[in-house]
Amino acid sequence: MLFVLYSVLLCVISLHGIQIDFERFDQLSGYNVYNSSLRVRKYNRTMVTLNGTLQVVVPLNKSFMISTDFFHSSRGNQQFNHYPVKLPTRHVCEFMDNFYADYSEHVKDMINMPERGECPIRPRTIYVVNKPFPKEAVPPFFPPGLWKVHLINSVQNVEIVRFEIIAKVNNDLL
Repeated sequence: MLFVLYSVLLCVISLHGIQIDFERFDQLSGYNVYNSSLRVRKYNRTMVTLNGTLQVVVPLNKSFMISTDFFHSSRGNQQFNHYPVKLPTRHVCEFMDNFYADYSEHVKDMINMPERGECPIRPRTIYVVNKPFPKEAVPPFFPPGLWKVHLINSVQNVEIVRFEIIAKVNNDLL
């Protein structure tokens, strides 16, 4: 009985012992569609946040498809391997609907986000002020290390926008 209690306690502690920090956020292409000034900055001695604006320059409709690619560096040394996890490829309106269904509590403090169900998404400037990485949004099976995610927007299978997000996952018990 003591072993079972200890095992459960260890699992609970290990889930709470995970720390995820932004390392970088870059817009690699598509400045005629989005204009990003989002930057990762040290907020205080213990927290790293995302800060800045994301300007939507053109209306985004169902012709804009969003896909993702995940890469993992287990040692955190920038030697990334493609990771076999993807979010489903969807048009921007469906992507935002699913995003709000699963992660709305993580973006409620962002200013000027599109309304739930808004399609097409009108041009706007979205303000992100000192936003830490929402570690609750990451499944617990993601291993520690450095993670790189590419968010890709395409129209008729032609890539027009690419964002790159790099985050560091630490597990204090490992």
